[in-house]
Amino acid sequence: MRSSVRALLILCLVLLPACAKKYQADNQDMKPNLDPELSQDFLKIKRPRPLTEQEKKALASKTDIPFNLDVRETEDVQMFLTYFTQERRDTMQRWLERAAPHLPYIRAVLATYKLPPDIIALPFIESGYNTMAYSPAGAGGMWQFMPATGRRFNLTVDWWVDERRNPYLATVAAAKYLSELNNMFNDWNLALAAYNCGEGKMSRVISQSGQNDFFDIAKNPALLKQETRHYVPKFLAVLKIFKNLEALGFTPVKWDAGQVLEEVTLPGGTDLAALSEACGMNWEEFHKLNPGFRRQVSPPDRESPGYVPVEKKQLALNYLANPSCIANRGIRSYPVAASDTWWNISKRTGVPVAALRQMNPSCGDALTPDQTVYVPLDGSAQDTALADLDEKPGKGSEGQRALVHRYQRGDSLASIAKKYGVNKTELMRANGIKNEKYVSLGTSLTIPGKFVAVGGAACPPPVVAAQQPEQPRSVELKKGQTLQQVAQTYKVDLKALMAANGLKSEKDAKPGRKLVLPVPLAAAPAPAPAQAQAQAKGAPAAHAEQKAAPAQAQASPPKQEAKGKDAAAQHARAQAQAQAKPDPKAPAAVAATSAKGQPAPAKPAEHAEQKKPASGGTQLYSVGSGDTVWSIARKFKVDPHALLAWNNLDKSVQLKPGDKLTIKTQ
Repeated sequence: MRSSVRALLILCLVLLPACAKKYQADNQDMKPNLDPELSQDFLKIKRPRPLTEQEKKALASKTDIPFNLDVRETEDVQMFLTYFTQERRDTMQRWLERAAPHLPYIRAVLATYKLPPDIIALPFIESGYNTMAYSPAGAGGMWQFMPATGRRFNLTVDWWVDERRNPYLATVAAAKYLSELNNMFNDWNLALAAYNCGEGKMSRVISQSGQNDFFDIAKNPALLKQETRHYVPKFLAVLKIFKNLEALGFTPVKWDAGQVLEEVTLPGGTDLAALSEACGMNWEEFHKLNPGFRRQVSPPDRESPGYVPVEKKQLALNYLANPSCIANRGIRSYPVAASDTWWNISKRTGVPVAALRQMNPSCGDALTPDQTVYVPLDGSAQDTALADLDEKPGKGSEGQRALVHRYQRGDSLASIAKKYGVNKTELMRANGIKNEKYVSLGTSLTIPGKFVAVGGAACPPPVVAAQQPEQPRSVELKKGQTLQQVAQTYKVDLKALMAANGLKSEKDAKPGRKLVLPVPLAAAPAPAPAQAQAQAKGAPAAHAEQKAAPAQAQASPPKQEAKGKDAAAQHARAQAQAQAKPDPKAPAAVAATSAKGQPAPAKPAEHAEQKKPASGGTQLYSVGSGDTVWSIARKFKVDPHALLAWNNLDKSVQLKPGDKLTIKTQ
């Protein structure tokens, strides 16, 4: 019994570091990054110096939330007021600039939920108004929701998105949560403290102490942590600074600093990087407006809200109506090799199997070489582990392409590097390989600095190692594997393989059978996977034309189409007049219209087998599975750069099955 327990403990110790490493790799965009001023136990504030006249007036200024403070409590507020006006003045000014684009929308949502306008200062002490902020405890976004609390208020947190980072959805969730807390405690001091430590903790403290005044409770260090005891005084200090910026010498807030945004509904699997290009923005610009997305593709199994500048809305709708007008940018195509499985593709690309299956719903459990798997890129493009697997031209002269080697049985990266006279490290870098053990049979490796003429001759020729005599081999047929795949993997003729094993039909080969392998085909290139007559399975869903109602924006406060109380998240973030007060009669915001249904992805249209055109004229070519610009150029014996020019494409284009290309011939 003891030995089995010991073995289990050892196994856990072995697996835990691997699991932690995998979690860290999947969550690079969720690392703790709070400003030091907001980290727990950071504040070691000296006793405040005497206040200036301006600071005395700010400290004495009235607030919408009533705070009845005694002398001791006023000293705590004074301590934080001098901290943020003197020691951390630069930090406070940076927070004010970061907050400016969000303030009109938050003010409107607070008015909609009939919350005190003073709550607008809360994100300062939670995140410094940083939409991408994460705490060491795992709280995320501008309002610092824990994952469970966020989900409780309908914020999705998964591999695809973290809606705690969506300032519009998160603001509505925060308004609902604060309303709930105020109804629960009937006191804003207690409600704010509960927002920090949790309503369960605050309820237990009230029951344990028999007190229901926050400042009385805060006098006992045994009841609440220092962070929570300081939370309300810190909030009050920052609020008084915010309400007296000019008097304290801060640059006034620019209430019209933000762009006016429109919400568009994004179908599942939308290529967000391509959408941003269609709107004339780069990925970083688009992602700054849409920080909730963790990948460059929207969740494939549901619609999502996206936000674009009002003047770019029509460009976005045009793209969504015809996504094939721009080649993939946030999606990479992975041609399936004979030995590929979901697991090894996941290991190579760094994308979980579940996410790959969501992106490719038409692909079955067993992959076949006629398929193309579509892989989403990370929200931070530089963090993606996916190699560019499509054949692309090297830096050689026109009419050349990069030399590609198919990884075979007995190969190693060292032997391949030696064969072609290149450095192993450069070979791994050129193919995005971090660990050699994840390179599977049939993988196409680009040889850095080596080129092949379009006609097929090597330039320069590789150094060919001496061939070792082939020995008779056998292999076990795996479940889901076909004889055709075995023949491709080991470079043998299919009929010879069947003859060597006395098989009359491929169906006669059952999983687990030992197959005798005949002598491999001499000097014959590996047979290419059969070209599917239909499009590659698993292409991202085609997008129907969106019919989004235009959201209206007005100055002071944002005025949009109301759709009920939850309407506070339609998210057309409007410009506001400086320091204007919201009109309580105006509908302040609109409800989140992003439906979270699960539309069935549309299957890509089938394409007939392409025929080379007769000499002279122009032909429209339908891109097939595994096609690249360079392979199509070879097929029609045209210059690839000319092919790009005919179709207004650049070198980085990623073709999708079903795309139409114009081919001109002499």
